Amino acid sequence: MFEYPPATLVNRVIPKTKILENARPTARLKALLTQEIQQIRWHAKLSPETVKLAATPQVPEIQIFHLKLKGPDIHTDLLQLLDRTIPQPILFELENADGLLAHSAAHKRPSEADVSQWVTGPRFTASFGKAPATFPPLPTALDLGRLYAALLAPLLPLAARKGESLPGQITRCDQYQSQQRKLAQLTAKVNREKQFNRRVALNQELNALKAELGRLS
Repeated sequence: MFEYPPATLVNRVIPKTKILENARPTARLKALLTQEIQQIRWHAKLSPETVKLAATPQVPEIQIFHLKLKGPDIHTDLLQLLDRTIPQPILFELENADGLLAHSAAHKRPSEADVSQWVTGPRFTASFGKAPATFPPLPTALDLGRLYAALLAPLLPLAARKGESLPGQITRCDQYQSQQRKLAQLTAKVNREKQFNRRVALNQELNALKAELGRLS
């Protein structure tokens, strides 16, 4: 997604055994970790020392992890597991077995009850595609909080509104995606329905959903 400056690069392979020790996952997740991930690499660290941007209470650092996959995709539960295991905001670079790339991130913030704990919010993941010949440089930002927002922006379905906070934008995007899923399900239901009266009622629901999507966007 971006070209990370040399000063930010870590390029350290994280043994999957380390994840298993710290996370203590269920047998299902342990099996998925073995079946779907070939390598976990800590690619870069974006911190005050490496990018010369001030930390914020919400974003002290940003970690970039590169996951080399054994197959075409990765189960979302594995990404959730890694986010729970590794504190601080993370952007995942995903490389599948065909060499295609995708990016995924869940919005993370310190818990209001205990700032040493992290809360993982909605996840946003791009589709896999061919890697570009060159990646753009990191976005210009005034601090790590704004840099985090800029890194998440390409993954979000909706742009930020004027004066909207990142948590507010994340919540709106999550609601938008949820409504989109409902719209797809309801559209399929309408197309299957044979009864005229029932189709009329379902279309009314469909129009209400479309109106809600318009409000969110």
